[in-house]
Amino acid sequence: MIKANTSYAISHRGAVRQLNEDSFTEIASHNLWIVADGMGGHEAGDYASQLVVDVIRSSVLTYDYENLTVDHIVTAVKAANYDLKQYSNYHLDGRTAGSTVVALFIKDGEYFVVWAGDSRAYLFRDGDFSQVSNDHSQVSELIAEGVISKAEASSHPLSNVITRAVGVADEINVDVIKGKLNSEDLFLLCSDGLTGELDDDEICTMLDTDNVIDTGLALLHSSLVRGARDNVTCILVVYNGVDRPVIDSYFDSSNEKTVPLFSRVLSR
Repeated sequence: MIKANTSYAISHRGAVRQLNEDSFTEIASHNLWIVADGMGGHEAGDYASQLVVDVIRSSVLTYDYENLTVDHIVTAVKAANYDLKQYSNYHLDGRTAGSTVVALFIKDGEYFVVWAGDSRAYLFRDGDFSQVSNDHSQVSELIAEGVISKAEASSHPLSNVITRAVGVADEINVDVIKGKLNSEDLFLLCSDGLTGELDDDEICTMLDTDNVIDTGLALLHSSLVRGARDNVTCILVVYNGVDRPVIDSYFDSSNEKTVPLFSRVLSR
């Protein structure tokens, strides 16, 4: 039985892309986990996602965990939006460098999910698996309007068109959802490289709250077997009733062509 909150993160460039444009971080001292996905086809996607992660990290670390609120995290995302727009204006002649972002923050028995774009947050609780975030995408809007079904979304010609991302517009609307935590809740944050290859039912069958390393490797391996047309990043977080950040964290930033066999364990 896991005795403390545990997280595992892994990222891979996939089987097709030559560059990994995903970035992620685990700020264990503040119970905060972030995934960012640089926008494919745009300028400097890898730089964009890393800037988003770095700006949020540096902003959050100016606060003690006790004083950190979800509003501070939203403000940090907006600061990243400003910085990325400035970078595009001064270094890319105004061409767009954008990134999605999704973050999980745990405090006082509650979880907060903050996001912009189609990187997702899922919750696995008592055998039920559900998407917490809502994609900011064209197909998501079509599904909501009843124009297409969820099953039709992956093959729709607008499946790669997102309607919101960091660095695209001068102002960004950041969505937040919160809920009460239950012991042994399992959260999954991921870029669309994972959900583009595996549907929700397939992901659910691989979830194991007792071994997040095996779960993360299984998710990555399955996406690679499917062809992994995009970069794949996922973070798994198990909540075991520990609100203060006493966390076992397993971090793997490999983006080699093969699935890593071992993970580097960080001492906290």
